[in-house]
Amino acid sequence: MRAYKTAKGKWQVNFCEGGKQRTLYLGRDFTAGSADRVARIVTDILSHRKRGESLPVELFRKIESLTDRLRKSFERAGLVGGIKSQMLGELLQSFYESKSHLKRGTQKNYLACGKRLLAFFGNACRIGSIEKVDCERFRSVFLANYSACYSSCVIRRCRIIFQFAVNAEWISKNPFEKVAARVDVNLRRQFYVDRETIGKVMENCRDDHDRLLLALARFGGLRIPSEVLLLRYSDFTESVIRIHRDTKTGAREVPLFGEIREIFARLTNLRSPDVNLPAQKFSLNCPSCQPSELVFVNLCGFRQRIITAIQAAGVQQWEKLFVNLRSSCITDAVERGYSEKMMDSMFGNSAVVRSRHYVQFRKDREYAKVLADNERMLKKLREGVTENVLPLMEMEELLVLRDLLVKHFGTGRIAG
Repeated sequence: MRAYKTAKGKWQVNFCEGGKQRTLYLGRDFTAGSADRVARIVTDILSHRKRGESLPVELFRKIESLTDRLRKSFERAGLVGGIKSQMLGELLQSFYESKSHLKRGTQKNYLACGKRLLAFFGNACRIGSIEKVDCERFRSVFLANYSACYSSCVIRRCRIIFQFAVNAEWISKNPFEKVAARVDVNLRRQFYVDRETIGKVMENCRDDHDRLLLALARFGGLRIPSEVLLLRYSDFTESVIRIHRDTKTGAREVPLFGEIREIFARLTNLRSPDVNLPAQKFSLNCPSCQPSELVFVNLCGFRQRIITAIQAAGVQQWEKLFVNLRSSCITDAVERGYSEKMMDSMFGNSAVVRSRHYVQFRKDREYAKVLADNERMLKKLREGVTENVLPLMEMEELLVLRDLLVKHFGTGRIAG
């Protein structure tokens, strides 16, 4: 395929696709050599389309190097997607529109990630010109100013945004695909909230609604505020709480633990069917729910009220206020030995997510147990181990004893 010059001095490229004859108009400002280079790009595009292959990165870079006027000609000829879709700002706008169904907090996270990308690359940056080396530089700048955990979260969101562009066939390869984003949990921000601490905070809460909010997070493992915004009185049964609105994992049921039942009973006793609720502006619209049916009519300022209660109780204010309450509840369930199926049903997340983000390692408690076991074994060694004592010992104790014998005497054999 070659370009040719018309009688009026304008260059153009004729090609056939899908049985239809089409023309790519180039204009006058071309030489024979430059027009032929454009014709070769057209030939490569048609060749990959005919074989059903995605366009390679090298070909995308050639297309990105064209002038805006020539790219518009490519667009009119049906050779590339829309011009606006190739700009970073337009990509982000399309991505935000596709994620409008997500929770408000998730949307805010993507918006913040988009602002970081725009500040680094610029609004008019063509997404096809972004390479892995640019993404690595973006990551390095982030690591210099923020924690490794937050940087990894931002890189993963960038990866999702550019994968959206790949799926839309605006680019052939995700430049963030192989950028390292391994650290996703900051263990220093984990805090186990014990029963004594949460009890002191509840005593200093303003009312039973705030106490119920804490109880649902600490003893029921609910996500706050997404899973309580549309929680109704009818969702509380004799044995379970039905969670069926605005959740990540769909409908599920949470056991109605005694700590929650006690506070909820006080609320239902005080609740009157003829109560006149003040006019409030709701953050979520639920046509099927009347205001009098909702347990939490208005959650405005709830976080600050809980912080005030923590300060009044004189206890340490922990980070990740409600996430660590849910984490403490899940940690208790793991220590009690509940099955994976039971915890999947109760907390609405997979075992991988649960172990990575929620289950805490209570080092002081576990190390105290290890040291106690060690002292018990040493005491048995000092008293002397006979064949009459060995059958009375458990298998775990025998294994610990064997390791101690290897360490002190260089042998794992236990003589009779």
